[in-house]
Amino acid sequence: MTGELAASGPVPDRVIHRSGRQVGHCIHWHDRLDSTNEQAMRLSARLGQEPSLHGVAIAAGCQDRGRGQHGRVWTAPPLSSVLMSVLLDLEQEASRPALLTAWAAVATRYAAGRWLGVKPRIKWPNDIYAGDRKIAGILVEKGRGTVVGIGLNISQTEEDFLEAGLELGGSLGMFSSGAVPSHSEVQDSLLEALDLGLPAIERGETRELEAAWREGLGLVGVAVRVEAVGRVGLGMVEEVGLAGVVLAQDDGARRRFLPEEILRIHPLGDFLRGENWE
Repeated sequence: MTGELAASGPVPDRVIHRSGRQVGHCIHWHDRLDSTNEQAMRLSARLGQEPSLHGVAIAAGCQDRGRGQHGRVWTAPPLSSVLMSVLLDLEQEASRPALLTAWAAVATRYAAGRWLGVKPRIKWPNDIYAGDRKIAGILVEKGRGTVVGIGLNISQTEEDFLEAGLELGGSLGMFSSGAVPSHSEVQDSLLEALDLGLPAIERGETRELEAAWREGLGLVGVAVRVEAVGRVGLGMVEEVGLAGVVLAQDDGARRRFLPEEILRIHPLGDFLRGENWE
């Protein structure tokens, strides 16, 4: 029965099939869920017996324990955000979290850009911003398969974010150049963008993705402070890619930081002004 707990978690309220797609060929829709990422992780245990679960999207109208980066909680009023996780069963190299974070960020930036009056940017490592407001976040987790979770705000107002204590929160509706898009429009646009980008990742062809990721981050030529595991670097960004971020330092030395070790990248202007870097 719908809503009852099965061995792999709550039964979807609806199952939607989309032909001609790999990502989102099947959408498990839940009116309410604890967390789309948690549900995708539960389903991942069945990948060995059900390979067709590769590409399944788990989506919810609202969630009670949505997870963000660094253990934060991601919540939103019903149908005000796309709350979705995609379950993937990829070869080891293609399932690299840094690669899939870049893939999801580029797709989310593209999908959101359809309705924004400003061009969104990617904030390292996994957030999408319109102006100075965060409109989306990404969380990649690994189990039997890989789960890519995305939360994209659609219709919340500035007052909604202030009441929630999220002064830097934003939504498509706050920046839309026209009518606020519907939940189904945004969800479908996001799934389409993800689906377009996945085949190249599976083939090991990442050049176009890296170029789009680099453009969205906008860090090349910017003086930054890099906070990594066990070390900090200051310098001008020379390179950004899946092979790492390269800083040119004042003494002429070059330092490379792998994406997996980087915690935060702060443009030095923001750092010196003491702006919020989370």
